[in-house]
Amino acid sequence: MKEIIKLSFGSSSDNFDEEIEMNGHKIHIRGIGVDYDFDLALLIVKKYASECDAFALSGFILDIKQQNKTHVHTMVKAIREAAGDTPVLDGNMLRKAAFPWALKKFIDQEKHFLSNKTIAFFTGLVQWNILPFFQEHDCKLVFGDLFFSMGVPVSINGLKGLDTFLKINAPILSRMRLKKKIKRDFSAVETKSIAMKSFFDADIFFITESQLKFTELNNLEGKTVIIDRLSQESEEKLIKAKAQRILILFPSYANLPHLSTSVIEAILHITHPRGILTEEDILDYLQTFEIQPRIQTNDLAKSKIDHFAFIIHPLSKNQIAQIPGLSFLNKSPLLDLAENLAAKVPGHHYCTISGIKSEFDGKEVEGHLYMIPATPKMLLTTPVEKVYDSLSNICSLAHKRGAMLIGLGAYTKIVGDAGVTVNQRSPIPVTTGNTLSAAATLWAASFGIEKMGLVHKVDGRFDGTCMIIGATGSIGKICAKVLANQWKKIVVVAPRPYKVLELVSLLKAFAPEAEIIGTTNPNKYSGESDLIVTSTSAQGEKVIDIELIKPGCVVCDVSRPFDISLEDAAKRPDILIIASGEVELPGNVKIDKTIGLEGETVYACLAETALLTMEGLLESFSLSRELSYEKIIQIDRLSRKHGIRLSSIMGHTGEIKEIEIDLCRQYALENLKKRTN
Repeated sequence: MKEIIKLSFGSSSDNFDEEIEMNGHKIHIRGIGVDYDFDLALLIVKKYASECDAFALSGFILDIKQQNKTHVHTMVKAIREAAGDTPVLDGNMLRKAAFPWALKKFIDQEKHFLSNKTIAFFTGLVQWNILPFFQEHDCKLVFGDLFFSMGVPVSINGLKGLDTFLKINAPILSRMRLKKKIKRDFSAVETKSIAMKSFFDADIFFITESQLKFTELNNLEGKTVIIDRLSQESEEKLIKAKAQRILILFPSYANLPHLSTSVIEAILHITHPRGILTEEDILDYLQTFEIQPRIQTNDLAKSKIDHFAFIIHPLSKNQIAQIPGLSFLNKSPLLDLAENLAAKVPGHHYCTISGIKSEFDGKEVEGHLYMIPATPKMLLTTPVEKVYDSLSNICSLAHKRGAMLIGLGAYTKIVGDAGVTVNQRSPIPVTTGNTLSAAATLWAASFGIEKMGLVHKVDGRFDGTCMIIGATGSIGKICAKVLANQWKKIVVVAPRPYKVLELVSLLKAFAPEAEIIGTTNPNKYSGESDLIVTSTSAQGEKVIDIELIKPGCVVCDVSRPFDISLEDAAKRPDILIIASGEVELPGNVKIDKTIGLEGETVYACLAETALLTMEGLLESFSLSRELSYEKIIQIDRLSRKHGIRLSSIMGHTGEIKEIEIDLCRQYALENLKKRTN
């Protein structure tokens, strides 16, 4: 039988003696604590060197690596020499391979786990093997080594700072005689030391279980903790510190807490056929035994209300005068100047939406709206990098406020690459909300067609023509896909001919039974269209001649500002113009400032962010200019599940009443009759 001595520099009260079976071998493991007596540790090593197959060290200062130099503590060096040919393992090789492996596994599931996060290490001194992983993910690193090792309450910022610390102190630390460690009380200096503010402000804290034994934790409310293993004692300590989530990189093997990384490394070493363990062997082990990280949520620290954020901006310069404190600009000749100046104002928290409650499970969420005081004109003429920076800063502010997901409203999702870069720079997932916007558009279109009652289905399809203006955009394209399966004839309109041709080809393959036509001129087919969906970024410029539209046509105007002006809409009482995209959230919803809509109605893109938070689907659901057909089906199902529904049908001047729809239908029938005469 193979035998391993786990030599702990700590208390002998944790001594154990047990046999396990692993990798087809029976192994006897004896845990011996020396009560911080190095001389006793050296005697034990000398005694068992010829009797055991390996030593596994615990609680000793591990090797400190600095660039190309490794500092080995004099006591560890003496133990290795005393062990002779018997291998002495400290778990470093296993940690170097396993921890990044486990983190990568977790990040594959939660993409934004490390995005733009600050990681605080209680001590980075012995974590050199994992620091490159965090560096690769562009994390900000901050270290508590000065306080943890020396009691000096000053944080070390960045790898350069840690390297400077090691240059000065590693030689000293490697010669320092080990004694019973003093517990470092991080909670005692949290509110007293300004010099450690960057440490305590971190998003994620990294600590090992052995370090945790000598640490009094600071307040970890709302924070995530990464730890190598989690015993019951450690779990209780982290819960008491109010850590919201705990990521365990290396769950105890077979529920045996004594199997620390150093012991497992020793087992792998002595059971390896060649007797020489490599990193490749470690990776084989991780894959064979399917080591998986585990996330644990502290239910006591978890808020009952989850938070999301959403970014809005004025849709015209006239709306700038509606921002609190700027009403004096209304109809002022200074409004143009104000439009330019407002665009330079940093984004800020604007208002809160509370009382959103799922009809399915009662889950309550709260939204924080952030304002960028820039009109569409200013957003589209500002250098894209400046817009990205502004949006990314808001994402960071929202994350600090506790938001788990953020949505982009109006032109903030049109600028640049439609949210992709902002998502990469954000500490929380970003969604454009366009999937629910598209779904709400289709809900409104269906409602309008049904109410007007002028188009009927034949063999499951509407026997008429549907036109989508702005069809190559994200909302337009997905609407075209869905409508191609519902209408006999589809006309897709966009300004770039090659994009139109690409879309026509795609739709013909997707819906071969529909007649698909592409054009750059909507007026060519407006006279035969029964449904027109317009989703452009024309900033209020005229995209269609209102006089040419067929009487009785239902027009869903998704664009903000509207593609169909109020003046044009007034010219045609015989067509139903719906300002689609507005929905109602479930619950007793309260919005403490105006967002430009009546009552508690919200934009569908905002509602998508709230819906995903209710569902716990914290991901970049809608991103870029390509939306998924499967996701629009999914968002429709989730909306019905949680109780998000189309608001009262809105027009340019407010809610469209039943009597108005009836009048529109009468005018349409009269004008259609005139056409046939």
